[in-house]
Amino acid sequence: MASPERESQTFLQISRKRLKRQYHSSYHHLDHANTSFTHVDHSVDLPDDVLDMIFSFLPIKKAMQIGILSTRFKNSWNFNRRLDFDNDFARGRSPEDFKSIVNKVFDRHAGSRILSFRLCFDPNREELLVEKWIRKSIEKGVEELDLEFYQSGNVFEGRWPFKLNSDVYEAESLKILKLTLCQLDLPPKLKGLHVLNTLVLRKIIITPTLIDTLFQNCFFLETLDLAHCHRIFHLKIFAQKTFKVLKVGDCQEILRIYIDAPNLRSFHYCGHVCFIKFNSVPQLKDVMLSFRPSKGFTETFRVRNLVYDLHPIQVLTTTSTFLEGLSPKFIGGKLREMQFFFGNLKEFHLIMEGAIYCNPYDIISFLKHCPSLEKIFIDLKDFCFVRGPYWELHNRQSFQKYSASFDCLKFIKLPGFKFQKDELMLVKFFLERAIFLEKLVLVTPKSRHARVLTPNLQAYYQYLQSWKASPGAQIAVFEHLNDTSVCPMHSKTWY
Repeated sequence: MASPERESQTFLQISRKRLKRQYHSSYHHLDHANTSFTHVDHSVDLPDDVLDMIFSFLPIKKAMQIGILSTRFKNSWNFNRRLDFDNDFARGRSPEDFKSIVNKVFDRHAGSRILSFRLCFDPNREELLVEKWIRKSIEKGVEELDLEFYQSGNVFEGRWPFKLNSDVYEAESLKILKLTLCQLDLPPKLKGLHVLNTLVLRKIIITPTLIDTLFQNCFFLETLDLAHCHRIFHLKIFAQKTFKVLKVGDCQEILRIYIDAPNLRSFHYCGHVCFIKFNSVPQLKDVMLSFRPSKGFTETFRVRNLVYDLHPIQVLTTTSTFLEGLSPKFIGGKLREMQFFFGNLKEFHLIMEGAIYCNPYDIISFLKHCPSLEKIFIDLKDFCFVRGPYWELHNRQSFQKYSASFDCLKFIKLPGFKFQKDELMLVKFFLERAIFLEKLVLVTPKSRHARVLTPNLQAYYQYLQSWKASPGAQIAVFEHLNDTSVCPMHSKTWY
């Protein structure tokens, strides 16, 4: 049997010294690789057309850098197929220099294809030039068009978003279209966009007519991603069988979302609690409901009506506001719990953000409806449980009396863990009931002011070990920067 000292060493799995060695080792190998790359082997004898083909698939920034190494490569970037003039390309360049380079690349482009064109640019007073770049990329069969426009200078000038010309709507080759701060005027019958697979819209005015036109014409659309868009009050999706992913983030005017998509696999929503209704989603697998904190009690009926539509899902990421909406309520003078069932749920990721009333029993009262759970992530962030009268009078006894086990639970992770009393109580609850648990991971908070010093970590370790119902379960504690453990399927935001 391993000594307590040896167990303590495994408990703190990555020391700072080890991390430092890994960092220097990685840096050494990276530096060696860069050195080897810059010393080009001039003995390699490949035909010019083969070299041009190889370089044509590199991002334009890399292709131009390689062109400096040898006179033989100096014109290879003219055949480049990936014209990525994004923030990384713009770094360290003035707006005039950036514009000049982009224009030069398009004027000299000699290749037959352009696979992708990404542009991060302020188009003010350069609209005709931008239209020229877009037109040429479309003429050369561009498949991915990413136009991230922004407005620099005085924000009170009253400038309009960049208006796309008809070339984009008539493009036959576009599979991925990403637009930021653009004006969309889709005609009722689109001449192009028939093979469009992915549409990402940011800071754009969305109308019901626009959404209807998309689904009536883009028969291969699989993904629609909207964020920071305006004038969406009632979003209605009547989708083709190919449609699989819908994401809606921080569209503040939205009131209702109605989805009729028989093959929808993934739904992500971030914003205030609104009315969300699914007609029939038998294929729905993963859902993110990042509800913003309510000013008062969460509108229970909106959350409770939603939960019945989500019974087939396997992965759920949500915030404590969602759990507040599902927590037991007084009905007819009696405290009653909601009846629902998530029989297929494998992964649950809870973000404790802005919770007002959520307590440990609210978490447990949800999880007991999820018998197939294998992974639980509870992001505590800077959150602290508040023990109020409601907890003391009603929830404490229910929490202590809960006796069922989590037979499928294998992995638990709590980022932002501060070793506070209620946090330890929650961990104890899981360890005593997860009979086949393989690993528990506790990660200290990111912010320094939220950290709590643990003067006797070995004592905490002994407590945790004594609570285990699964003898083989590993217990690990990481500092925030050193965490290398498994991460949830969804990040907090995607945009």
